[in-house]
Amino acid sequence: MTQEQDDPVWQAAWTWVQREFDRTRFDAAARLELEHWLAEDPAHRRAHRQAAQLWDLAGQVPARASRGGDGAAATAHPEPCD
Repeated sequence: MTQEQDDPVWQAAWTWVQREFDRTRFDAAARLELEHWLAEDPAHRRAHRQAAQLWDLAGQVPARASRGGDGAAATAHPEPCD
């Protein structure tokens, strides 16, 4: 296990970030609950910021191409550089 997996503050922060991006269920009451959690301890705010950064970085990773009929992953070839 990684250090983050063993850290309950990190786990809570990661859960909060996931909840924030569930637009259908993250309402004003959830926002207030998050704000209270963040205010409880500076470590909560730090962990939340790190989790949000990880979430943002993960969103920048290109999705895997769908598999072709032969089971091989379809790959895009970059244009040659001049």
